[in-house]
Amino acid sequence: MFERLEKRIIISGVLEAVTPLHIGSGKPEVELGEVDLPVLTDPEGRPYIPGSSLKGRIRAEAERIARQQGMNVCKPPEVDNMCGSLKGDPKDFCICCRIFGTAGKLSVASKVKFRDAYPLSKVETLMERTGIAIDREKGTVVKGALYTIQAVPAGVKFGLEIVCENMSEDELRLLKAALKSVEDSALGGSSTRGFGKVKINIDTVRERTAGFYLGKEEEKVLSGDELQQWLKDF
Repeated sequence: MFERLEKRIIISGVLEAVTPLHIGSGKPEVELGEVDLPVLTDPEGRPYIPGSSLKGRIRAEAERIARQQGMNVCKPPEVDNMCGSLKGDPKDFCICCRIFGTAGKLSVASKVKFRDAYPLSKVETLMERTGIAIDREKGTVVKGALYTIQAVPAGVKFGLEIVCENMSEDELRLLKAALKSVEDSALGGSSTRGFGKVKINIDTVRERTAGFYLGKEEEKVLSGDELQQWLKDF
C-alpha cells in the first residue's frame, strides 16, 4: 500500500477547546505544592496536543463507528488481537488497521499522520481545578484523595494538520466521520468532569501526487464551497 505514491491529501484546520482541555503529561511523582495532574508542555512551556493522542482518540471513534455499521474490526491495543497478528495479507485487514496501521507478525504503518497540534497564540495562563476521589462502596471521600488538575482554558485554538496517503474513499469517509464523532464526545482527560469538548474546523485540503513533487503537476487546493462539497462527499 506504500510502494507507490498515488495521492497525498493534506488536511489543515483548527482545533478549538470549547471547554477546558486536559492532555496530561503522566507525571509519576508530585512535589509539595505542585499540580497533581499537569498538562503536557514542550521544552518552551507551551501546552500542546501530541499527534499520538489525536490518532489514538480518532482511531477509537473510527472503530466504534465501523462496528456499528457491521464491519469486522479487530481489538487493539493488545497486539495478539490486531490484524497484524491475525491476518496474513494486508488486503484482509479491517478498515481501521488499513487506515491507522497495525502491529504483530505483519506490522504495517499508518496511512494517516497526525502532526503535534500547537496553540495558534500564546496561552497566558493555565487553569487549575480541584477534585476529590469518592469511595464507590462507602460513598464518602477517600482519605488523602484531594487533587488538582491543570487544563488549557476554553477558547484556545490549536493548529491541526493531518496527512493521508493512498486512502480509498471508504477510508476517507470513516476518518471524516471519526473526526466529527470526537467533536460530539471528548478529547483528553476528565471528560466526565466537563473537560475535553472540542470543535474541529477544516479550512484547507491539498491533494498532491508524485507528479507534483516532480514539478510536472499543480497541487489541487480545496477551500470555500469546493471544500464544503469535498467534506460532504466523504
